[in-house]
Amino acid sequence: MSPARALLLAPALATLVAPAAPASDTTAAIPRLARQVTGAVRAQRGVESPVAVNVTGGSAELRRAVSTMLASQLSSAGLPPVVLEAPTADAAEALARAQGARTLVRLSLDVEGGALRARGDVIGTWVNFWSGRTPTRPPKPAATLVETVPADPTVLALALEGAGASPTSPPETGPQGIRLLGAALARLEHPLAALAAGDLDGDGRDEVAALTEHDVSVFDAEGRLVARKELDSLPAGSATTREPFGALAFLPGPPRLAAWSTRHAHGELLALDKTRATLRAVGTLDTAPLGATERGTFVPGQTAFAPTLKLAEGRTLTVPAPFTTASMDAQRMLFVHPDGTAAFYAHAGAAPARWTNLGAGSALGDLDGDGVPELITTSTQLTPAPDVLRVHGTSGDDPGTHEPLWQGALPTGRALYVVTARLDGDKRREVIVGLWKPDGTSELFLLRQGAP
Repeated sequence: MSPARALLLAPALATLVAPAAPASDTTAAIPRLARQVTGAVRAQRGVESPVAVNVTGGSAELRRAVSTMLASQLSSAGLPPVVLEAPTADAAEALARAQGARTLVRLSLDVEGGALRARGDVIGTWVNFWSGRTPTRPPKPAATLVETVPADPTVLALALEGAGASPTSPPETGPQGIRLLGAALARLEHPLAALAAGDLDGDGRDEVAALTEHDVSVFDAEGRLVARKELDSLPAGSATTREPFGALAFLPGPPRLAAWSTRHAHGELLALDKTRATLRAVGTLDTAPLGATERGTFVPGQTAFAPTLKLAEGRTLTVPAPFTTASMDAQRMLFVHPDGTAAFYAHAGAAPARWTNLGAGSALGDLDGDGVPELITTSTQLTPAPDVLRVHGTSGDDPGTHEPLWQGALPTGRALYVVTARLDGDKRREVIVGLWKPDGTSELFLLRQGAP
């Protein structure tokens, strides 16, 4: 296990030994699932203790975490547990009976579509051998169990630990080289205006920054809030957009965060005060931050940037049309236009290549660690249900005309923002998708490489 991965798993281990907390929307996924399963077991008539627990599916680490937490919850509910490891359902029943259990809970785990699911059953294990030639099991308890909770970064880390390729192993070739698994990272009270990722505290691992019309929030790899800066005190802009829109970028040198919402007359340059866990304003902005050194201009009243932008060392670049999204990867630059086409520059000064079939959320990022970025983009439809994330190779011609290397459905909402980040500090980048939810909030959805 890499040191970065060990740091990521530490909160999961702490969760398993912590006392059970009351259920809430912000409770960690595994304790929530354990409570729900325990409640479903207790609701069955005829449940007797001891209760044997057999969990299959998922990675060994995820099974162990769920089994441990479920055993703790059953014990707190007055149902002494026995945790079993058995290869089949029949073997689990025989082992439970051999260990004196009166009830058996069999569960199979999977993580898919941003959810942690447990499917299985609860049965009585005491058999009446005097009931005739064929021994019979008591009619109760006997019920199907199906419980689902939103997955979180801890679930994702446990599910991928030992299930996929090591981050330092050579990438596979072809479509099987990229397989992503997702979970909710964080929730925001307001619609997103911009999303970015970068190392703000200098530890070698990226943080995720989210801009709304009201504030800037910075989150770590576990979705914990690092710092937040309110923006409502800034002067109002003269040409605001109907929908939230803005620009957000991490700047090099002393790590800083540049943020500007079209709701305000100017942007702010922010630095992280690690001691106080706050974002401190250290300057103002009069151009929109598109990248570490790239600067643009908002089109007044529109959710778009003007075609002409400034690059490093005072150079300028004029792209074919106004653009809604910009993504920079080393020398490569991608500018997505409102009609779903894009201008791709292999390096500054190169002629642009025209790409097609891109979604509102698009980014460049090396997901497989081979040194060549992939194109990560959302659905081309205006209101897809559900939205889909696609990963395309960029080594050939127009990626949008080829089958994706990987694609998968996203949670409910409008996926308008996509960025990549090195949350673990290794070569492979993770994907963060920003979604507008139907209730007016926003969700940051994290996808990691190496799905089982």
